Amino acid sequence: MTGDNETFTFVPDDPGLVVARMDGLGARHKGWINLVPEVREEDQPDPAVGLGTLFTGTIHEIPICTWAAGKDGRRGVEPDSLGIQHNTGTKVVARLAGLDVPLPPGWRWRQDHPRRGLVVLVPLEVSHADQLAWLLRAGAVLSTVPLTGRWEARVRPGR
Repeated sequence: MTGDNETFTFVPDDPGLVVARMDGLGARHKGWINLVPEVREEDQPDPAVGLGTLFTGTIHEIPICTWAAGKDGRRGVEPDSLGIQHNTGTKVVARLAGLDVPLPPGWRWRQDHPRRGLVVLVPLEVSHADQLAWLLRAGAVLSTVPLTGRWEARVRPGR
């Protein structure tokens, strides 16, 4: 992969290209990938509702998921992080557990905030394929609109 941004679509049953990009960025300890689910035109949230969210902060009816490579710092390699901006309110870690998408053992949440979203730190030994699978499942169950099953990956290699 070059140092350029890249965008492509995929389905969770065929994650190979996304995992390959995660492996490449992970080896460099730089970059991130935003994952945005596809929504049919007729299921798109009402834009007028979005204007009313300026004061409430609930703007992500369609979740935005992010995988970020763990950086290599003075204390060694940091864990990869997973993030989800969502519109489902507080205590999303407990909500995910109730929806049969609990945090796997050893994973820990760093942030669970209704406006800033969920941030999870993943142990170094967890494969990128397993990280992606959990992130996509969590993002899908947190969506407040129906999803098509296709996702867009926006790869940002970092500098």
